[in-house]
Amino acid sequence: MGMGLSHGVKGQGSFRTRFAGCSSAISRAIPRALVTVSCMALVASCGGDSGTAPPVKPPQPVATIWFNRTTDSVEIQRTSTITASFFDATGNSVGAGSTAWSIGDSTIATISSAGAVSGIRVGTTTATLTADNVVRSLPVVVLPPAIATIIFPSTSFTVTEGDTLTIAAPRIVDRTGATVTGRTLSYSSTFANITVSPAGLVTALTAGSATVTATIDTAHTTLTVTILAAPIGRIKLIPSVLDMGVGHTIATQASAYSVSGQQLRGRTYAYSIDNSSVASVTSGGIVSGIAPGTATLTVVTGAGVVRIPISVARLHVGGFLIDLRFVGKVSPAVQLAAAQAAARWEQVISAPLIPYHIVVGADTCGKGIPAVDTTETSVMIIVQTDSIDGPNKTVGLGGPCVIRDDSPQLTALGTVTIDTADVAALDRQGILVAVLTHEMGHILGIGTLWSGPATPGGFTPFPNTASGLGGTDPVFIGHAARVASAQLGFTADSSLGVPIENSGGAGTRDAHWRATVFGHELMTGTINNGLNPLSLVTIKTLADFGYTVVAEAADDFNAVNARSPGSAVQPSLSISTLVRETILFPRFTISRTGTLRPIRGAKPPATAQ
Repeated sequence: MGMGLSHGVKGQGSFRTRFAGCSSAISRAIPRALVTVSCMALVASCGGDSGTAPPVKPPQPVATIWFNRTTDSVEIQRTSTITASFFDATGNSVGAGSTAWSIGDSTIATISSAGAVSGIRVGTTTATLTADNVVRSLPVVVLPPAIATIIFPSTSFTVTEGDTLTIAAPRIVDRTGATVTGRTLSYSSTFANITVSPAGLVTALTAGSATVTATIDTAHTTLTVTILAAPIGRIKLIPSVLDMGVGHTIATQASAYSVSGQQLRGRTYAYSIDNSSVASVTSGGIVSGIAPGTATLTVVTGAGVVRIPISVARLHVGGFLIDLRFVGKVSPAVQLAAAQAAARWEQVISAPLIPYHIVVGADTCGKGIPAVDTTETSVMIIVQTDSIDGPNKTVGLGGPCVIRDDSPQLTALGTVTIDTADVAALDRQGILVAVLTHEMGHILGIGTLWSGPATPGGFTPFPNTASGLGGTDPVFIGHAARVASAQLGFTADSSLGVPIENSGGAGTRDAHWRATVFGHELMTGTINNGLNPLSLVTIKTLADFGYTVVAEAADDFNAVNARSPGSAVQPSLSISTLVRETILFPRFTISRTGTLRPIRGAKPPATAQ
């Protein structure tokens, strides 16, 4: 038994040795696809046993070609190699039996057998690869040589603040040393004391130094700019008049301009007042009224100086007293708000008017308005609450009803009605006082008594105080208001009219100041949940009507803080609320002895939309 086992093992080993030699010989002699079959057929002759070798899978043909990019780009005189990958129909990576590259336009680029593309001239062509009868093409873009250098005639410039300069065009050189034409640079700067346009226009803002970067492709050059201080032509202060009450503040803003009129930015201003017992000023230009009197504010920067007059008055109720009367069930909130609104206008108008005997029958000035028989030295305002049209619609209606019959034809009797449904919401939003102050402004004549040229048979109590009503650019042209508008910076000079609202419904346009100009001013068509300043423009408009006014009663309000009143002194966060109102226009004139006459051609009520 031992002898047989030993012989069998040796025989098996000899077979494997001989089979391996046979297989090696066969694989050298015949194609690999036939190796398995041939070896199996020759097993017996090779002395092998009856075992079977695993099959060898034949290679699969190329079905898809993938490139390592979607477009090949190469510069002139540069080379870029395209890499290709091959896959069979099942998505497996395979090798290609044969490959061939070709180029569409050999005057633009050439391509080697390994896929290396060489640029010859600028243009676009196509590289094509053929592998095992599969063809795939790739766009080839030949680019000009890269920019290497940007050469300026000078890399240092000097400009005076407020002026501009255009950077001279440089010479652009590519990496071959050739000058490039027809290319555009871009310019930029991170310095705050200059601005530079992409085309290279530098504007100097403040004195100092800065740099500008010129860039094209990946090349860039840094330029140095020196900004010289400019001689000051003038200093402008907004507002240019300081009329204020004791304890009030006005925030000013100074601007310097060169002799040529360019604004000079980044200037530091020194403020001083020659009479510290009347007013004080902070280093930031906030003026505070201390005691009645006059003073002068001086503002200096460099060699520039400007002096502004200051008038400080103690605001108190003068001779103009509003006879405030309440009709029906008027809530305490409305009564308090009306009293505050009346007190505000009593600060603005200082002198009483000519006494008039006012005799008006019940309902003559509106539903629920009682009969009146009294003598007024100023104006009577009747306030009531009533149902108008429900919540969040028309919050109130108001305006003059009876005006005096001699010049100036100022209001003798006016009415205000607040919609009962809106009282709580107006009070909750904190704008009830502002709404009543606004309506009383209409009663005094703002938006209701200004007019254009007198028309025969029409109503023109203050002829030629407004121009362009009903058009695209209506303006108030009273002299005092025009001067105030220019002093506050709303208009360029006093020759220009004060902009009146030119949009909205009949109750908005032609009856308020233009909101796009005057922002949060009380007599625009918008009430704000915050400050609603009564401006010097509105006060001076009343002066143009014939009232004796107190300019110092104006709020701190000008073109600088028109949309953020009070922000220079304290934060002011407000939400604009378009208040829908119905404006009432005068219906009667009355003589000093009480003779009431209807106004022919009186305007009907107008509701804001």
